[in-house]
Amino acid sequence: MATTETTTLPAATIPLETGSEIKNESPPLLDPRFAALKREIIKPEYEEAVTASYQRLLKALEAEAAKIAEQQQAAIPEVAWADVVANGNTIPDEVAKRVKETGCVIFRGVVPEQQALEWKKELKQYTADHRGVGGKPMSNPTFWLLYWTRPQVQARSHPEILKAMQATSKLWNVKDETLPIDMSSQVHYADRFRIRRPGDKEYVLKAHLDSSAIERWEDEVFRSNYEEIFKGNWENYDPWCMDNRPNAKVDLYRKQGSCSAFRSMQGWLSLCYCGPGEGTLRLLPSLKLSTAYILLRPFFLNETLDLSQPTFPGSVPGKGQLHPTTKWHPHLEQDRTMISVPYVRPGDYVYWHVDLAHEVESHHNGSLDSSVFYNANVPLCPYNIENMIRQRKSFRDVMPPADFYLDLGGPFEVEAQHADHGAREENILTLEGRRALGLAPFDENEPGLTEGQRKVRIMANKAMEEA
Repeated sequence: MATTETTTLPAATIPLETGSEIKNESPPLLDPRFAALKREIIKPEYEEAVTASYQRLLKALEAEAAKIAEQQQAAIPEVAWADVVANGNTIPDEVAKRVKETGCVIFRGVVPEQQALEWKKELKQYTADHRGVGGKPMSNPTFWLLYWTRPQVQARSHPEILKAMQATSKLWNVKDETLPIDMSSQVHYADRFRIRRPGDKEYVLKAHLDSSAIERWEDEVFRSNYEEIFKGNWENYDPWCMDNRPNAKVDLYRKQGSCSAFRSMQGWLSLCYCGPGEGTLRLLPSLKLSTAYILLRPFFLNETLDLSQPTFPGSVPGKGQLHPTTKWHPHLEQDRTMISVPYVRPGDYVYWHVDLAHEVESHHNGSLDSSVFYNANVPLCPYNIENMIRQRKSFRDVMPPADFYLDLGGPFEVEAQHADHGAREENILTLEGRRALGLAPFDENEPGLTEGQRKVRIMANKAMEEA
């Protein structure tokens, strides 16, 4: 049963790799309302079931960690993009099954290598011509505060990239087809790009989950996606059910690092030749187990159910990312389960589920740059229609999108000051790309649409006209 009165958590004991032990202080205490939130989430009638399920989960995680550690790069599914296209723009069943388990996939050769390299060459020239835009780290940017260069606008509207988004969207299911959700249509989400130099050690992006942090527990609709986990039935949790996702508030606090759109899949297009150890992405390829553990862990910090403490380690209100750590999430065994993605070539595309933990290697020990476009799946739904209209305004104003505006932080140049910026409609390569940016209406009468698809397209078209 849960503890019913406020207690003080003792220092946690976490084994070090050397076999010694250290004492860690308790996790940060949040506002007392977060203790009440814990009691609200784990209902009294589910306490025993949740406790038993947590024990089952720990055993499953132990076996999973051993499997991933043995498989290494082979733990991350991959498939030739030509095979996906030949299969009706659908990931082959045997690969799709693994993708649903791991939460990630690599498409090989979505765009030609030469095209990807030409985009990178143009980006390098643009940053050389406009050093005043700034980036992160400030001393020598790896991330540039650029969103509307010609290569970025072209890539987001490239026909094969949009097809790749549709292919990964098919992994999801919508149980209620009357809901205003259209997984076959995309909404624009302008993000940055990375050009990481060989030898770089300044760029640090430790393990995290994008698109919200405390919101996963705090927002009632967001939390409803994980209902089976909080009832003690994590085995029955479906990470790919879309029904309640689009209505979840992923940015309750609207602070730096938050995201105003629902991104079903994160993704990047490789602009380089890059392998493990060369400043690449690392993933924890176990979607259901890692999600269940991250969500249950705040209730079991001392391995027994305790609902008395306002503690959610790795998650702080107003911070846009959740950070699972070896300190407070030891059963993830991140030193064994966080795997660098296999060698990629320019034009390869890596996708991972919005709830999948990931990070970037802290050192770039290669001899070539590690460069990627960030480009996420943003399906058409009411929540994302609002984002689409904001993105259209940012495109027309040639200004940073709202989610990234706080990244400026200083007297930097913006792309509107550059005569060679790419925020021009002639750089949008496809009709679907124009629709995603709110510049062309969606087809409300396309044959085969569900009631919900038609409904949300009508909503989107009306929003375009009225904004």
